[in-house]
Amino acid sequence: MDCWQLRTLDQLRRALPSSTIELYGSATTPELLDGWSDLDVVVHAAAPFDVARVLGGTVWSFQDSSDEDGVQTVRVVMTDGRRVDLSVPGGGACLPAPTTDNSPRFDSALAASRFGRGADLIGLHLVLGVLRDALVQSMLRADHLTGTSPHRSSTALDTCAGSSLELLRAPLGPGTALAVYRHYSDVRAEVDPTFVADLSGLSQVLAHGSDDSSGEAPTHSA
Repeated sequence: MDCWQLRTLDQLRRALPSSTIELYGSATTPELLDGWSDLDVVVHAAAPFDVARVLGGTVWSFQDSSDEDGVQTVRVVMTDGRRVDLSVPGGGACLPAPTTDNSPRFDSALAASRFGRGADLIGLHLVLGVLRDALVQSMLRADHLTGTSPHRSSTALDTCAGSSLELLRAPLGPGTALAVYRHYSDVRAEVDPTFVADLSGLSQVLAHGSDDSSGEAPTHSA
């Protein structure tokens, strides 16, 4: 089976010839890979490296953390929908500056993959966080429209509570994650005119999930 996970592993090894790269997770059993699978690798880096460059694409969103032993864990979603987790002992993985909606992006992409596998508890937990972020944006807009943050009674923005719940009334699935992130983006744009939504990475994650037969990466869309 020709799949993007194993092609990305080859890409990493070509881009980091002096580093040792170990595969773990579902990609160790290629026949079990599906459209919702990510790529998990341990990178023993010979030198600091740029994540976007070694993956051969553009980072759409990410999580970055380090434990007490100095192991850096980077989880990235690329604009072409690839999801890659890199464990880097000693650190050295360099990332771009996060977008202002980096967290909702990442949680939406992870929720889509969980919904795709039928893990609705985790998926709902994640999208509820994104919905909460959207409600915060609506509260900020209410403050701006009324000129005050304490509200003794309702405002025109209280209708957002009901519209948010409507997004969860349909059967849960990967499309729920897309609808919730799109809602967040629309609300955010009303508060911040400079905010520009980018659905590319999430849309491509869903495209991967709908193409279980080949594992082919969808064509990149900006």
